Amino acid sequence: MSVAQHLHIKLSEYDQRIRTFIPNYEEMLDEVAATVALIEKPQPAIIDFGVGTGALAARCLRMAPTARLTGVDSDPDILALARRRLSKRRLAPPALIHGNFLETALPRCDAIVATLALHHIHDARLKQNFYTKCFATLHRGGIFANGDCFMAENPKLSQRYMKIWEKHLRQFYKAREAKNFFAAWAGEDTYFPLRQEIAMLTTAGFEVEVVWRRAPFAVLVGRKL
Repeated sequence: MSVAQHLHIKLSEYDQRIRTFIPNYEEMLDEVAATVALIEKPQPAIIDFGVGTGALAARCLRMAPTARLTGVDSDPDILALARRRLSKRRLAPPALIHGNFLETALPRCDAIVATLALHHIHDARLKQNFYTKCFATLHRGGIFANGDCFMAENPKLSQRYMKIWEKHLRQFYKAREAKNFFAAWAGEDTYFPLRQEIAMLTTAGFEVEVVWRRAPFAVLVGRKL
């Protein structure tokens, strides 16, 4: 399913509409991108999973202007938007790969970043294997940073988080529209509890920190020591 179909929008609207869907969207992207500054190399290699329109990739390249960036996305149409955004770069343009990030062969790298992409991995064992693959792909000292929705294990707390999210949507959409969005996304998205995500990253070998949290969203950073 394409991004436009998943979100029930026109692709040309994505950069504007995503801000109506996700509270604190800009802040989350900035926090993920800021992690690439932790890489102490003159030309770090960065992989962006679910590169989308290139919003996160562009921020990462502002933080590390000499970085070599590879973006992966399964939607060829949205990759065209990323290519347009990132082609203005004076240095070598990023390598944009059309493919499933679970199956794509990955080059060794210094940082792996993602926002609102990894919730498409529905199975916990598959996600654990994916995190292990990411750990193996990174050089020593490498960074893994993921901004996404992470629920609580306590059902009542998760309900509270969803009300926070719904309150944001209600600034832009009617109550019925907001509920329809949640219902549509539920078929494609899986939000594991924050503690479970931390445990999976730790099992993969990462030293993990929660560097930003605006429930139900957070930015998790794993370091390969």
